[in-house]
Amino acid sequence: GMLSAGFVEEVRALHQRGDLHERLPSIKSVGYRQVWQYLDGTLDYDGMVEKSIIATRQLAKRQFTWMRNWGDLTSLSGTTAQS
Repeated sequence: GMLSAGFVEEVRALHQRGDLHERLPSIKSVGYRQVWQYLDGTLDYDGMVEKSIIATRQLAKRQFTWMRNWGDLTSLSGTTAQS
């Protein structure tokens, strides 16, 4: 997953720059916000993981709702990349 692939370290490097803050749109995005709060000490590690999962599910739900409103949307399933 993202955490084992170095996501916390990526956000830590941004956090340590000193010119970014939690109110910026990029830092408020799903995942970044929760790791930022973890690095600030607002969340512990387990809380960061839980809040990240919840935020991801909420985002996915909003995206599905948004797409449902497209009358001419073609749904694709079971597609694989061809080389």
